[in-house]
Amino acid sequence: MPYKRFFYGKIIIFLFFCVYCPACFAQTLPFAIKSAPENISVTLNDNRVVTFTAPGYRGIQIPWDYLPVKNGLLEIKLEPSETRLDYLAEYRTGIQPKSVYFSPDGSRIFVPLLGQGGIDVFVRDIRPGHPELLVFEKRLSAPGGLSAGNVEALADARRRELWVSNMEENKVHIYDLDTLEYKTGFSTGGIFPKVIVQNPEGNITVVSNWISRNISVFDSDSRELLRRIPVGGTPRGMAFSPDGNFLYVANFDEALIEVIDMTLNRVTRTFRLYEGEGACRHVIYHDNKLFVSDMYRGTVNILNASTGALLVSRRIGPNINTIVLSPDGKWVFASSRGRNNPEDYTIPGPDFGGVFMLDSQDLSVVQRVWGRNQPTGLAVSPDGNYLVFSDFLDANLEIYAIDPPW
Repeated sequence: MPYKRFFYGKIIIFLFFCVYCPACFAQTLPFAIKSAPENISVTLNDNRVVTFTAPGYRGIQIPWDYLPVKNGLLEIKLEPSETRLDYLAEYRTGIQPKSVYFSPDGSRIFVPLLGQGGIDVFVRDIRPGHPELLVFEKRLSAPGGLSAGNVEALADARRRELWVSNMEENKVHIYDLDTLEYKTGFSTGGIFPKVIVQNPEGNITVVSNWISRNISVFDSDSRELLRRIPVGGTPRGMAFSPDGNFLYVANFDEALIEVIDMTLNRVTRTFRLYEGEGACRHVIYHDNKLFVSDMYRGTVNILNASTGALLVSRRIGPNINTIVLSPDGKWVFASSRGRNNPEDYTIPGPDFGGVFMLDSQDLSVVQRVWGRNQPTGLAVSPDGNYLVFSDFLDANLEIYAIDPPW
């Protein structure tokens, strides 16, 4: 039997179900539903099975007694009927999974945890009958400490090392990429380290320091701090030019990319995306283009890497967080955290976030799938076949197949 829906706001839907029970034919119960998409329809059959459907999406059925209602709220998301991103599975993680990385060979996934000490490691399950699914392997942590604040990572294939920034300790920790054993940790020389990137030659590794507003430059072999380069705002994402001569730094205070000349060790140019407010978060270099996310405006942008000219700017969704490029350069993937809770962004907001598949030429949306509460970390497997992302507030990891053959 169908049930009438009452809309309050765009996402929260209050439902009143007629529920069959031996004592009476009907009982009225209020439930708040947070759904994606928002135009969801709900029916309850005589076997007490609830069906959730929406045009263009695959319906799901859940027995009434197993509805995952928590604190009076039921959260439901549906997958598109026709999609180039095919949902495979979800996995629990530690608190506040901030970012996601594949190992160079694609066999492992690393998830730095902002809300608790450690980095969760998942490995491909290659048992017969369980193809391409993941199993939790272990949680990495630095000896003698379980500090929260793990943010970003770098998988160094040359040295077989995993570098992880910890903003609470102002350190980088290094693990063996194969054995996962802890190797060493050291101060970045800055405050609140975030992103770690390496130059193409691999001999220089840089770390962006959020509060001290500078870039720490390290010798990749000795881990010696060579210098600190000041920038004009809060540095977040970074990308090297192919020759390693320039480092492009996303300025989170503005719609601005700062260009550091690595031979002069200073900012020599700035690329302004557009006038007005902005918050550049991630930057990718590819084929003399810079792909830049702006969290404040919810845009993804393409700049000419030589001149800084804005080639394309497209509004994708609220709070664009991470962007990654597919290995073949055809697709840009972007995570949108959804609208923030007006009280605090660490409380679930009024709607779910999503992940977008964009054409890298014009940033047109090829596909969108819904995430849950604040999709944040994002990664594509080295073979280009799989997409993973973290739901920051749900301690959750989701995996999708990209253009699956089935």
